Amino acid sequence: MLKKIAPLLFLFIVASCVKDVDFEQAEDISISPVLESSLLFFNFPASQFSEPTGTAIVTESDDLEFDIFNDEFLRDNLIRAEFFFETTNSIDRNFRAEVFMYDTNDQITHAFSFGVIPDGNNEVITTHTEVFEDALLEELKNTVRIEFILSVFPSPTGIPLDASSIGNIKMRSKATLFFQIDNE
Repeated sequence: MLKKIAPLLFLFIVASCVKDVDFEQAEDISISPVLESSLLFFNFPASQFSEPTGTAIVTESDDLEFDIFNDEFLRDNLIRAEFFFETTNSIDRNFRAEVFMYDTNDQITHAFSFGVIPDGNNEVITTHTEVFEDALLEELKNTVRIEFILSVFPSPTGIPLDASSIGNIKMRSKATLFFQIDNE
């Protein structure tokens, strides 16, 4: 008798656990992914900025092609971006980092700068975050090239940097992109 009741009891338990599924919920999906990517990295020794008189501003620069916003999906779903820079300075000089963003017509769409201070030849870590939202985000979306300029200022004592100068300046940076993707 137990053999005849067991299948019926099992069927009753399985059937009682079934719930109606609303397949239209899939139309209301909204996800918010975050993407991180490296932007720029360098590690320059003090000798990179040698200058015989010790009184001139010495610069290093680099360009980065940045035409990721040609993709319609990225342009339509990006809601915020952050550029994070971390600089470690062990050169006994003040530095200024400048970032210029250009559109397809080579016009500056956005620019910002930040200082990098020294502490003798001890390592000093400086951070800067540039946030792009609303109108600034639109400027970023029009950017196709980024120029980075690092300037070292003369020593207040007039002692020049040369091949025997100690210390380094290192920078690492990343872009964090925030998306809102709605199924509409």
